[in-house]
Amino acid sequence: MIKLPKYNIGQQDALLSAQNHVGSYTNYLKDVLEPAIKSGEWDDFEALDLGFSVTGESLGKIGDNNAWCQLQPFFESNATKTDTLDFFLDGKVMERNLTNQLKALALSMMWLSPKDYSFGSIVSAIAGLKKVATVLLNEGHNSFEVLNFELLEALVLGDVTDLDFERQSTYSLLNKLYVEATRLPFNVSLNKTLSASDFGLAIKESEQYTVIPQRLYYLGLQQSEALVKELYPIRDELSKLSNYIATYFDKTYIGYANYLVSDEAKLKNGVLQWYISSANKSQVEKKIAFQAAFLALNNPSQESILELLKKHKPSFRNEYIDKFHPEQTLRVGNRKITGLVKAQSLFKQLNGGCLWALMSRTGMRSDETFHLHTANGCTIETISGQTIHVIHADLSKTTKGSQSKQDEFVTTEVGKKAYEILQALHSPLRQRHPDSQAFFHKTKEDCGAVKKQQLGKHLTDWFEGALGENLALTNDDVIDLKVSDPNLSFNVGDDYNFSGHQLRRSFAYYLIGFELCAFPQLKQQFSHVSMAMTRHYAKNASKFQKIRKQKKSLAHAIDEERIDQKAQVYLNIYKKLANKERVAGGKGKEFAKNMMKAERNLFKDKVDNDMLSVNYWKKQIRDQKRHIHAVAPGVYCTSTGCSLRTQVNLLECVDCKNDYIVDAVFAEAKRKEAEIHMLWDIEHDELTPQTASEVYIKITAAERIMKDLDISYEPVVIPQEVQDLLIPCGVTA
Repeated sequence: MIKLPKYNIGQQDALLSAQNHVGSYTNYLKDVLEPAIKSGEWDDFEALDLGFSVTGESLGKIGDNNAWCQLQPFFESNATKTDTLDFFLDGKVMERNLTNQLKALALSMMWLSPKDYSFGSIVSAIAGLKKVATVLLNEGHNSFEVLNFELLEALVLGDVTDLDFERQSTYSLLNKLYVEATRLPFNVSLNKTLSASDFGLAIKESEQYTVIPQRLYYLGLQQSEALVKELYPIRDELSKLSNYIATYFDKTYIGYANYLVSDEAKLKNGVLQWYISSANKSQVEKKIAFQAAFLALNNPSQESILELLKKHKPSFRNEYIDKFHPEQTLRVGNRKITGLVKAQSLFKQLNGGCLWALMSRTGMRSDETFHLHTANGCTIETISGQTIHVIHADLSKTTKGSQSKQDEFVTTEVGKKAYEILQALHSPLRQRHPDSQAFFHKTKEDCGAVKKQQLGKHLTDWFEGALGENLALTNDDVIDLKVSDPNLSFNVGDDYNFSGHQLRRSFAYYLIGFELCAFPQLKQQFSHVSMAMTRHYAKNASKFQKIRKQKKSLAHAIDEERIDQKAQVYLNIYKKLANKERVAGGKGKEFAKNMMKAERNLFKDKVDNDMLSVNYWKKQIRDQKRHIHAVAPGVYCTSTGCSLRTQVNLLECVDCKNDYIVDAVFAEAKRKEAEIHMLWDIEHDELTPQTASEVYIKITAAERIMKDLDISYEPVVIPQEVQDLLIPCGVTA
């Protein structure tokens, strides 16, 4: 049945109860609605109610198409976009049988199905199947019952333009009929769920948003960071801008009331000069209502006029609105503005720039940004001594059973500051609407919550305004764009067209391309259900991955050289093992031990002879069956999760099950370095328990490595001063 969004999830049980307990019925859905759907008796079916509110009020009759169009506010009171469930074809009434079959499917998905559907998914299913209905009508049919595999195959071969059989969405909507078949009033002729392969087709790759070229992306990052740096120290002042806008009409009404009671309002002939706008139908109605109410006053006073203004809320002509406001000038930091229009323009600019800064540094979707948490929306965590900034917002595209609730997006310090600036901008506007759960509010009319689309416009306007003439594509930009998406065409000199979702795409593109992030990390950041979706963002998103497919490119040559060098390291290690030379490290000692236990020489008996071939190791590395990286000179690790790449602790490498150590150069250098530091600390009386333990560990670890490699050495004598500061192993109090 229908699944309410998270902000209405508490009403789910009450909603289901309201559908069942109708009048004298205790199970209305099963006893009345389901039999009526199955019967296919359209007169009785159309006369039934399509649902009930939690208070028992009817949502309208099934036969009333307009009632279906009004359902979204009931199921999604705070929807970020408008979804209309209608059964019209191009604004005209559809054939009755097909209409009612689709209504039956919608009701099944809404109230009877064991599967969970969002309101949006029901709308999408009906909208898609209306295209199928159009095809059926053109073929002379008026029932989905005729929709079988043979007819679909004929449509595929006939290249029907209304249906794209190379898109997954086409099969998703057709399969709704099969999934809901047992509850529908017609026989579904499909005997299984369909896929493109059933018709010998392949699914087209989903269209990607373009990646912002490196030059423009870098400029955007620079400009947004500069804006955040400018605003963050004065974020407490930003409330002045919001309050200036929010109270502008209130103060203007006071000024206008004073104006109307003064002689200034009357022309020489005694007629009033109104200055009220009538730019659209709504403003005309407000103007007429206010003027009529004002003229009905016997003795107009400032208080009575002000009361009428607040009641009818007329609008003023832009060129005169500032005439009635007492305080025209406002200073915010180094910025100075005069009048409402300029204040709104500045707010939009600051809001758009901080939105760009936040979304470019989190990879959030616009609707996730739209649902930023107003309280504790940004938290700080410390992991391994590193400060992590986390943004909290409600997820979009969350499916029950396949994705847990995860509302955290890691960001940078700039992203965190951008969030705090946005809070400072919007908090005063939210305070005018105590019941609002929205983070973002508009600067017009009553300062109510904005629609999601407006956020995208603020983003775009800021980016285009901040970059200006730099938006003209250069030759390098076109090369970047063609690499990220070879199927699109771009021309040098054209302005780059920006949209908000490109920030999410570019976030993945450059993180993966510059090897700043791995796929599992990106999947977590994007809250994707599957790794496939994450790879979809980066499959063609990494410029470097694209370039690497071009075998004559520098990047491809670098990758090949990496493989060659890694393979050579493996080959050298296993040649040593085959020659029974010493290899230290846990992995090296374990292999040598296994060789000693074996009844024959594995390399000579051809069992592991392939390991003495460089091509063998190249293939292993290319197929990602083996991995190796240098921890230090002569010290190699085979674990992809190794955390010792920047600061090597030799003691952890000596017996590590993932390590090979092939020579003692690095170990001897570390041993000598530790000895010098130890003697210097003793001589200058700076020896501490910590420094004593550090040098002892380095010296003993290095000597163990040299011993494992059968290298002769003269042991370092640990002075008594150091031994006295060490905690003896195995000693208990």
